[in-house]
Amino acid sequence: MFRRILAALCALLLLPLSGCGSDGRRSAEYYTFFDTVTTVIGYGSEQDFAAACSLIEETLSEYHRLCDIYHEYTGINNARTINLRAGQQSVEVSDELLDVIEFGREVYAMTEGRCNIAMGAVLSLWHDCRETALSGGPALLPEEAALQEAGNHCRMDQLIVDRAAGTVYLADSAMSLDLGAIAKGYAVEKAARALAGAGFTGYALNVGGNVRTVGRKAGGSAWISGIQDPDNSASYLLRLELTDASLVTSGSYQRWYQVEGTRYHHIIDPRTLYPKNDFLSVSILCSDSGLADALSTAVFNMELEEGINYVNRLEGVEACWVLADKRPVYSGGFEAKITK
Repeated sequence: MFRRILAALCALLLLPLSGCGSDGRRSAEYYTFFDTVTTVIGYGSEQDFAAACSLIEETLSEYHRLCDIYHEYTGINNARTINLRAGQQSVEVSDELLDVIEFGREVYAMTEGRCNIAMGAVLSLWHDCRETALSGGPALLPEEAALQEAGNHCRMDQLIVDRAAGTVYLADSAMSLDLGAIAKGYAVEKAARALAGAGFTGYALNVGGNVRTVGRKAGGSAWISGIQDPDNSASYLLRLELTDASLVTSGSYQRWYQVEGTRYHHIIDPRTLYPKNDFLSVSILCSDSGLADALSTAVFNMELEEGINYVNRLEGVEACWVLADKRPVYSGGFEAKITK
C-alpha cells in the first residue's frame, strides 16, 4: 500500500500536492477511492475548484462502489453482488456498471484475451498469497492445482450481459469478475469528461498513477508528467507533455511480494497464470484513460516485439516499455512526445 501511495504522489511533476499556489494553482487529495491516493490539480477561483472537485468526487465514488469486489453497498448491486450470485441468478445492475463490463468485454476481444475481467478466480489466489506475505505471514505461491483449476473458470463466454433487461449473469458458479485492470482508468476518464462537459478546463487528475489532463495549465502551457524510475519513486526516466491526454503505467514494482528470492507482482499473464517478468513497466499514452489502463495491462502481457507491433497498429496510442535493465523501448511515435 505504501509503495502504491508513494508512486501515485510522484506521478505528477512540478506541482504542489495541497493548498493554493501563487499562480492560482489549487490542489486536493483523497484517500477513499480505489485503495490509492487521488490528486486533483486545477486553476481558477476557490468556488470553481470546489465545484470541480465535487464533480470528481461524485464520479469516482460511484465507480469505486460499482466496481468493488470486496464490499457491498446499500441500495446498489455491484461487482461483488454479481460474483456472489455466480451460477445462481442474473443480477440487475445500473447502466453505468453495464457500460464498464461491456467495455471489459471489448478490450478482451481487442487484446485477444490479454486483459480479462473474468480472471477473478485466478487473481484472488494471487491476491490472498500476496496479502498474507505482506501482512507478515508465510510467503507462498498459490498451489499449482488450485491455480490451474481457477484458470478453467475465466471464460468470457460465461459472462452473460442482457442489455435490454439490464442484467449480468456469471454462468459458471466458480467464476468471478475482477475489474481492477480497467476500473481506475475508466472512472478517471468519466470524471475528466464530466469536467469538460461542465466547462472546467485546466485540470489534472491522478488516481493511483492513472494520469488524465483536461485542457492546459493557466497561461497555456502543457501539463508535465513522467515515467517513474522503478528503483526510485522520486526520480523519473523521462518526462512528457500532456494536453487532454492520459498516461497510465503498469509496473512490476508497484505491488509485489517475494518467495525464495523471486519477486511476484500483481500483473498476471492469462496464458501462464503467473506474473511475467520481462518488463519493469509498460506505459500507455493516449487520449482515453480507460483504454490506456486496459492496454497497459494487456501490453505488459505480450512479448516485446509483439507489443510494439500491436501498439504501432493502434491509432492515437503510444507506449514505452522499461526493460529489466531499465532501458526504455518506445513505440513508433512515443519518443517524439518526450520533453526535456
